[in-house]
Amino acid sequence: MKKTVLFAFITLLFGLDSLAQSDQETDKEIDSIIEELIFSDSENLLAYIEQLNKYQVLYASIGFNDKTYFLGRDIGLNQYSLTTQVFYEHSNGVFFGISGALYSEFDPKWDYTTLTGGYGNHFGKHRNFSYQLSYNRYIFSNTNSDDFENSIDGSLSAETKNSAFGVSADVAYFFGKRQGFQNSFDIYGEIDLFKLNDNANITFNPLLTFQFGSENIDTSRIDNLGIDRPSLDMIIASFEKYDLRNIQLQLPVTLDLNSFQVEAGYNFNFPKALRFERNLDNSSFFNLRLSYIFDLK
Repeated sequence: MKKTVLFAFITLLFGLDSLAQSDQETDKEIDSIIEELIFSDSENLLAYIEQLNKYQVLYASIGFNDKTYFLGRDIGLNQYSLTTQVFYEHSNGVFFGISGALYSEFDPKWDYTTLTGGYGNHFGKHRNFSYQLSYNRYIFSNTNSDDFENSIDGSLSAETKNSAFGVSADVAYFFGKRQGFQNSFDIYGEIDLFKLNDNANITFNPLLTFQFGSENIDTSRIDNLGIDRPSLDMIIASFEKYDLRNIQLQLPVTLDLNSFQVEAGYNFNFPKALRFERNLDNSSFFNLRLSYIFDLK
């Protein structure tokens, strides 16, 4: 493999140099360079190639949902939401960032800020498997919302070699005054629709998510909704039981233009009714997201 890489590299040099030298002289020069690199400097060349794959990027995005549901459920508030995030990522797998969410009918409207740090990487012969582990610290604007202030998240993904299809499993352990557990299983794809030019293309990125969990409820947020105590206890008990919460289908179309990305999509929720829920309706909403990647290399 090393000789193949070296030969391709030297052949490129030869193509440039042959404009000024005879074939016989060039052949001798190539033989000399190949011999020198293979036996003495091949590690330097491979180190240079590895260096080309290193990167540092800053990723920033803002997203808009025209309706807001919690685990696919309508909580009686007709509101939109905004989410924003800024993340740094290094090619060695380290990432960290800050994110947050705003809900139009909450008081205060800015609901929480999340600080995140973690590590992730690819593995396998074709590097089509990946894993990620992170810690999240939640800072709520409402100081009474402190049931879950921390979480440890992990994920494992597998994709086809061309990244056209993939599956992933995610798990999150929440802790603070109370403890909770969430996990999801995703099936996703990336289908090329149009190639506008060398730097712009449009793709369809369907995502089907099965959301499971236990104790996915922050009691401080429902204590003031006027629910009687027996009903409240039933709600809490239902959420404490590990079960399927919601199935979500996302149908976004994405425009990639150099480092800029625009995503617009329609989404469907199919929540699974818990013991206290009656006539639970399916829901849907529109989303729009703008992103930009800053190359720090």
